[in-house]
Amino acid sequence: MIQGILIVLAVGFVAGEIAARLKLPRLIGMLLAGIAIGPDALDLMPGQMVELSEPIRRLALLVVLMKAGLGLDKDKILKEGSVAVRLGFLPAVIEAAVVAVATRYIMGWDWYTAWLLGWVICAASPAVIVPMMLKLKSHGWGVTKGIPDLILAGGTASDATAVTMFGIFLVWITEGTDGGFAAQLLDIPLQIGLGIAFGYIAGRCVVLLLSRGRIAESIVHDLIVFGLFGLLLIAGDAWLPYSAFLAVMVMGFVILESDAVLARRLRTEVSKVWIVGEIFLFVLIGTAVNIEVIADAGLRGLAIIGIGLLIGRWAGIFLSTAFSKITYRERLFMVVGDMAKATVQAAIGGIPVAMGVPGGEYILAIAVLAIVITAPLGAFGTSFLAPRMLERGEVDPTKTTVTDAHRFLVAFDGTPSAHAALHRAARTARQLDAELVVLNVQFSGERALSREEIEDALGPARDIATEIVMEQGSPAEVIVETAESRGVDYIYIGKRVVTPVERLLMGDVAQEVTTLAEIPVIVVDAPNGSAQP
Repeated sequence: MIQGILIVLAVGFVAGEIAARLKLPRLIGMLLAGIAIGPDALDLMPGQMVELSEPIRRLALLVVLMKAGLGLDKDKILKEGSVAVRLGFLPAVIEAAVVAVATRYIMGWDWYTAWLLGWVICAASPAVIVPMMLKLKSHGWGVTKGIPDLILAGGTASDATAVTMFGIFLVWITEGTDGGFAAQLLDIPLQIGLGIAFGYIAGRCVVLLLSRGRIAESIVHDLIVFGLFGLLLIAGDAWLPYSAFLAVMVMGFVILESDAVLARRLRTEVSKVWIVGEIFLFVLIGTAVNIEVIADAGLRGLAIIGIGLLIGRWAGIFLSTAFSKITYRERLFMVVGDMAKATVQAAIGGIPVAMGVPGGEYILAIAVLAIVITAPLGAFGTSFLAPRMLERGEVDPTKTTVTDAHRFLVAFDGTPSAHAALHRAARTARQLDAELVVLNVQFSGERALSREEIEDALGPARDIATEIVMEQGSPAEVIVETAESRGVDYIYIGKRVVTPVERLLMGDVAQEVTTLAEIPVIVVDAPNGSAQP
């Protein structure tokens, strides 16, 4: 098991970095790495890891769904509310119908089996779509009209439609059609409604325990409580008929709307967990790919998938966005952004084979082929087309994790107040993982500090990435120029008592820097003083 974890992390990380340097989404490299180490290629995965692959993938999917719920924008969804509702069923239903017709005439199957394949193929993958849409939101692409939020909300709800209809047709094929179509069709709104209800209850419980009850002592404890409720929702659909994927997203959304502070803290920690979860999810999806089965499906499988996407998915997206403010280019993007298959196909693609459905092995083959083709294409297409088809809006930091690289400049001349400024800057830099630029300006008539003396003074900053810069000239002007050229966020400078001679020669440096700089300046008093922003 330990060996399997090491293999997944190592090959997933390396392959993801290679893909990123080739300007491809990291998940494409991870997916291909999984195929390479899978049982049909190098066969490097230990048996225990293969057996636990499915529950591990569900745990990783739980993480990304929690992350998605904490980033949904209610205002953007309500602005195009009818579009979100239509996206929840029209693309899936129309693509399933098109796939069923294509399968009926390409494969020669009966209508029930053809529709069964349609419901397997039509489901979009939250494993691929959620991280891609969150990435778009973090860069501002399409956020003005809420395009990523609409795809997130609609795509997750459509999975409930696809899985429910798959179950109905599977029962009809294996047990007959005596149950009645209308009665079983009610499972779709039931799953969606109960998913929303259970997600709302779970979200309110998390807020009650963490914000009101304050049962947790740290953010790690908050994350544990949040994760426990997510696990309960994922496990509960084995006993109750609700959409677990939708419930987890709703739970995060309820937390966001109830307590924005808690949501921000949780979102930051979940984003860190997802770094590892992403590797496990896509590498393990890759290891589930059966190359022989894909080859057996051949061109007929490719034709069915292509027809479903080019006709069914396209028609479903365009009908869902009809009479809205979404432009033609944005609709084309949504077709690509909502096309990726992986999670549902991996979960239900093998069920027909296990239940002895005629043609079940081909259903599995085409499902796997859909993963291999659409997951990389959807991920790459989303990254490639977003800057070309979507407008870039302002990123809302309350709805997504914003990771900025911070850099502070410390004007250091060896005085007690300069040491205090360095200490204050180091404390803040440590919390934000920021860099420091320690600047010493040699002014005519003053004793110059050596680099060794400055390095010795870096006691409070020795665990922080630090650049030492030594310049000559007018102190205030050099400080401002250096700060601007290096793109620093704040200037830290010590406040000291200026003698009449010093004021005559070079003025009050701290006051002059505050006047000249457009960058915020923090003036720090001597050790027993206080900071003056």
